[in-house]
Amino acid sequence: MQTMQNLIHKALICALAPKRIKVMRTVMERQHWQENGIVSYQENHLRKLIQYCWDYVPFYRSRWQGYIDSPNDIQHLGDLQNLPILTKEELRTELSGLTTTAPWIKSEEARSGGSTGKPTIFRMTKEDQETMWGQIYVGWHWAGYRVGEPFLAVGGESLGTGLTDQRSVKDKIMNRWSFSGSNLTLDRVKALVKAPHFQQIRFIYGYPNAIRELGELLMQLDARFPKLQGVACTAEVMRLEVRQRIIETLGVDNVFDQYGLNDGGLLAVEGAEHDGLHVFFHRGILEILDNDNRQIHVLKQSGRAVATCISNYATPFVRYETGDMVHWQSKEPAPSGIGWPRIGPVDGRTGDVIYLPSGRSIAMPGLTLVMRWLDGLRQYQFIQTDANIVIARLDKDIGFKFTEAEVIAFLQQKIAHEINWQVVWGKPELTRNDKLLIIRNDWLREKGLNRPPS
Repeated sequence: MQTMQNLIHKALICALAPKRIKVMRTVMERQHWQENGIVSYQENHLRKLIQYCWDYVPFYRSRWQGYIDSPNDIQHLGDLQNLPILTKEELRTELSGLTTTAPWIKSEEARSGGSTGKPTIFRMTKEDQETMWGQIYVGWHWAGYRVGEPFLAVGGESLGTGLTDQRSVKDKIMNRWSFSGSNLTLDRVKALVKAPHFQQIRFIYGYPNAIRELGELLMQLDARFPKLQGVACTAEVMRLEVRQRIIETLGVDNVFDQYGLNDGGLLAVEGAEHDGLHVFFHRGILEILDNDNRQIHVLKQSGRAVATCISNYATPFVRYETGDMVHWQSKEPAPSGIGWPRIGPVDGRTGDVIYLPSGRSIAMPGLTLVMRWLDGLRQYQFIQTDANIVIARLDKDIGFKFTEAEVIAFLQQKIAHEINWQVVWGKPELTRNDKLLIIRNDWLREKGLNRPPS
């Protein structure tokens, strides 16, 4: 039952962001759509996008020469295999050619979160942004959120949260409160518990490791959100043990995983069954490719996730290499009634947590959302080797202009002064099974621990 105050916030959101509310309602009405209807919808938008790129995006018109003779060669999703892959390197070096020349398209600069270790810059239209939010609202709805209710964002810049919890006008309209996932300390959690909004929060959205840390600190205070209904996690892979600790520490069963790629237009969210992530189809097309760049349609076979965004005409992404590995989990309707195809857990976008002597902890996205501002950086990795020593492994390209001293000063200012930062130039170190951990806490691993003792 929503209170009068929540209804006022709902009315404000509906009035000021009508596009996202319309998208949310449209998407919810299409929850029963199955694969054939989804493919038909996507192919209709794909044909329009390919023609548009041919006419107004110089990079594609040039790059596709020799692959297709005209836009008419791309009629179906399977025809995408005739086009080359757009790499992250091409996005960085060819950004001007990837930006539309159509004079009527209005856009603003956006940056990806860099959760795969490779931040990217692109342009995004307002309509595409609102479409993105409309879809996110549906995923939140599955987790128990209702438009207008007070919710807490636990994370970093991609969620509108930095090192502080200062609220903007937009936050106040949305009834959103922030808690920095890059500055988690017991004292800050004590202040949160004493704040009036602690008693009202009904939904939490953010980074799984940061939310888990918040729960651990709340347990030390013997405190819980009294009205919490659900949690939705994003930006990094939620490992099983992390999900379980969120459930235990926050005392809520509705903990949902979410996979998103804003630049590529992809979003996939768990349904009530927690059996795979339903792939949203209103912004993006997901291809899963094998080693020969052929589309995988069978279940349980892992491949590279490639994204085509069908709603952003400012910087169109066509067959964009995401850096993630995924697999089709099911293409049958779920018992909940959602008919969309599902993918299994995403292999990648994960890492440990940095723990500092002061009691502060820093989850993976809290770092990646800072590193995206270092232009010319290919990939990065953070390895904690002692209580206050972190190695930053940086793989730079020719466009990287920062010296080692400047990088260290940047890390001290943006992340933590108490860390003894050490810079190593080179590619990230992979695990034995070739996975990338953006944060690798060797200090705790050598002790056989996941986190410091309370």
